[in-house]
Amino acid sequence: MMMLRASTAPEHTGPTNEADVAYRRSLLEEFVTAVVGDDTTRADRARAALADQLGVRWLVDASAVVANFEMMTRLADATGARLRPEQIEASASIRSELGLDAFPSARR
Repeated sequence: MMMLRASTAPEHTGPTNEADVAYRRSLLEEFVTAVVGDDTTRADRARAALADQLGVRWLVDASAVVANFEMMTRLADATGARLRPEQIEASASIRSELGLDAFPSARR
């Protein structure tokens, strides 16, 4: 079966310079921040920007990474996974700053 040349072209092209890396990073950071937040308009804009600027394949891959992290967190919570004592100590200040220990689901 013969394939068109365009159908075999790499979908993910790498950044070509530091400015390109920084630009892609900013698009991805905005995407992640937006989709894990609760502002659906911001999330829609971030999805559109990522797809428009980097392509649908980047959007799909970035979405899969975010979904995997969300899944892993839910799995850890569902299994009752606990932080090790050194992790509890190391995260105390950030948990306090964010008010995480005040949540009913907080485990001590």
